Amino acid sequence: MEQELLKQKVGQKAGFSPETSHDFNDLSQLIQEATGEYLSPTTLKRIWGYLKKEQVQTRRHTHDVLARYLGFNNYRSFIETIQGEQGVQSMILANNKVTPEDLSIGQQLCITWLPDRRVVVEHLGEGRFTVHEVENAKLTVGDTFTCHLLLQNEPLYLDNVSHQDTVFPAYIAGKINGVKIYKMEVVG
Repeated sequence: MEQELLKQKVGQKAGFSPETSHDFNDLSQLIQEATGEYLSPTTLKRIWGYLKKEQVQTRRHTHDVLARYLGFNNYRSFIETIQGEQGVQSMILANNKVTPEDLSIGQQLCITWLPDRRVVVEHLGEGRFTVHEVENAKLTVGDTFTCHLLLQNEPLYLDNVSHQDTVFPAYIAGKINGVKIYKMEVVG
């Protein structure tokens, strides 16, 4: 079931469902352009059942590349996401967490998420933060927000985001694959 959904999502992103030899060549090229990783047209033909072989063993690497084409870290994160969309409504999280109580005023955090987003924020106290550095994110230097719980590998939800003289109720970072949080050394 998951492999069929993966193929369906790849086809949706590509804008076509591969049906001809030429389609598989095009899909191979699209995947390589998007991920920097090569999957041969023959491999793609096997996955899509274009080559009539009874037993097809797909390598994990192949599934990982297809998942990365869709914006996931790997096939496992793709599976976890679709399982979450299909009914997992609650769970106990054992991930590392950061709360304002864990931080001193002035403590900086580096927060990253896919595909290439990075922000450095400073804790102002009582769960308020200001943005110091930004790479490829919609936040800008000087933005402020409130956040009382930061979890590794989970989406990051920010409240009361003050962005360019406008206050927005919320901002989500790493919605699909979650965020990575790094405490930076306190200098001084």
